[in-house]
Order: sequence, then C-alpha cells, then structure tokens
Amino acid sequence: MQNSGQPYQAAHEVGRVYDAITDKKVLADFFLTTVLQFVPAQRGYLFLATQNKTLLPEAAAPAGTEPSKELIAKVREAFDSGKPFAREGQLFLPLVVRNSALGVACFERAAGEPAFTPKEVEIGFDLASQFSGALKNNILFEENLKMERLAAVGQAMGMVIHEIKNIMQLARFSDEMTRMGINEKNPKFIEQGLAKMKKTMKEMEGLIWEMLSLTKDYQLEPEKIDIPAILEELKGDLTERAEGYKIRLDFKTDPGFPSVEGDGRSLYRALLNLVKNAFEAFSDKSDACIKIRARIKDGDFYELTVEDNASGMSEEVRARLFEAFFSTKGKRGTGLGLMVVARTVKMHQGTVTVESQPGVGTKFILHLRRFFPKTS
Repeated sequence: MQNSGQPYQAAHEVGRVYDAITDKKVLADFFLTTVLQFVPAQRGYLFLATQNKTLLPEAAAPAGTEPSKELIAKVREAFDSGKPFAREGQLFLPLVVRNSALGVACFERAAGEPAFTPKEVEIGFDLASQFSGALKNNILFEENLKMERLAAVGQAMGMVIHEIKNIMQLARFSDEMTRMGINEKNPKFIEQGLAKMKKTMKEMEGLIWEMLSLTKDYQLEPEKIDIPAILEELKGDLTERAEGYKIRLDFKTDPGFPSVEGDGRSLYRALLNLVKNAFEAFSDKSDACIKIRARIKDGDFYELTVEDNASGMSEEVRARLFEAFFSTKGKRGTGLGLMVVARTVKMHQGTVTVESQPGVGTKFILHLRRFFPKTS
C-alpha cells in the first residue's frame, strides 16, 4: 500500500474503514495493522486513557508484545503534550479528537533501522486522527449502550420491588391475622392467616418464576397439562378478589376438553395477569363481568380468552401493549404482566391478539398449540 505513490490518499481511504468498525477491539487491532503498513516498524502499541487519565495498554502488534518501562514513560510524555514526535527509532502519536485526549499509539523500529521521517510522522498522525474520531464514536456508542442497559436494569428493579411490596403487604396481613388468632385462641383467625400465608408464598413463587421466564436462557419443557384444572385453580384464587371489586367472574371450558402440551404454571400466570389487568380496567360498573374461556379450535390448536366489559382502550394504547415496561397505570403499573403474557405465548409457539373498543371492553385471545412439534 505504501508503494502505491499516493500514501496520503490511501491513508484517507483507510480512515473511512475505521468509521465502519463498531467493535473496539477489532478497531484497535486494525488501526495498528494499517499504521504498520504505511509506516513500517517492528512493534506497535496502543494505550487508552481512563477517566482519571491513567494510560492502560489496549492492543499490541504483534499480539502479546510487552512495552518496556522506558517506552511507557515516553507514552505519558506524548499524552501530556498532545503532539506527535519521533525519537530514537520510536514514533508517538497522541489520539486527540475535539480537544479530548483518548490515548497514545506508539511504534518502534529495531536498532540500526532508519529513524522515522517527517513524512512518516505526518502520515501516522493523519491515520491516528482518523482513528481517534472513529474510536470516540465507538466509546460514545458503548457508553450509551451501558446507560440504556443501566436504565433497563433500574426499571426492572423498580418493577420487581413494586411487586414484592404488594406481596409483603399480603404477608404482613397474614402474619397479623395468625398472631391475632393465637393470642385470642381463635381457630378461625389462625385458619385465615395460614390460608393467606399460603397464598403469599404462591404469589412469591409466581413472581420468581416470572422473572426467570423473562431471561433469555429460560427454556420451556412441555408436558401434559389439564387446562380445565388450571381455570378451576384460577377461579379459586380470584373469587374473593373479584367479590371485593364487585366483578362477576364467568369461567367456561368446552366439554371434554382434552389434555394438551405446555407449561401449566406459565399459562396460569398469563391468565392471572390478564384477569388482574381486567380488574383494574373497571370503574364503578354495575354489571362488571370478566369471561375466561377455554375452547378447542381444531386438532392442532386451542384458545384461551379473557374478555371484559370495562373501559376498553384506544388504538394507540393497544399498539404498545406488549412493549417492555409499558403501562397505563402510572406508578401503580409495572408493565410486567403483559411482558409475561407475550413471553408465555411465544414459548408455546402461539400468538396473542387483542380486540378492544373504548367504552365497550377488551378481549385477549391466546391461540396456542395443542402439541409441540417433535424434535429429532
């Protein structure tokens, strides 16, 4: 490349390649390689500055080469000066972009080889300048990605804490009821307290499972499940709450509903979340009703539906329902419930559709496989 007769133009073209590389390690290695092509040397090193201006080795060519202590001292000098220089068979190229010092690249020739010429220093610094711009963009991209991840982690933690606080309220109530029963020798209070505690443990187990189910490594292990039994369990768990909301629950399953394959726990939690959401969609309606249905579609698919006659939702809200952490409930909502529903349906190789009309109500339809394809 350096024998082309147009080293400056060629170096400029290489600079465009820097901008296309998004992996910092690949970018650093490629930069050292290209500089060694234009400015021949025996060894090359790249040092990047930390936030407190400490210079740390990032890459070397050939890989695994270790810089001497004397070289590291000169690297510090080049970083502080911000200007390129060549001395005693060594070339130092500060990495500077928009008055921001990112680090230093340095190159060494073997003893007895010619010193670096002013032209080589100029070409090296031109490449270093182009590399610095690409590196700065790369660093900004990584920082933005980290901030997005931290924000997502923070949001997820807030979501989990919100759910745990709700469960802890139920646990405290259970504890108080049980203690009251023991102190007053009232078996009814003790029975109610223990029943509430059992429900609390079930809620906590469900939350833990939901967190695990949202991880990328979670794998569904399908087994034979009894859908009518799942709906019966759901009815038992939600009847008291529905009475408190003054909402009628209407459960129906097709007669002779056969066993299907899937994860019963995940389907239970999906339906539970949909019914809970429906509870909160009502506001003082005398004929409030939530219908939960299980019906066979054909030999390959069945449907689970949750339908309410509550306030319904707009097209804008419906379009965003399954976005991560999306909620219309303000601080009372986490967006976890519908994330779990979407994840569950995906794991069951099915689809979920939503029908809703403002002022009329909403219907969630889970279209699921009866049997999972056999894998060889």
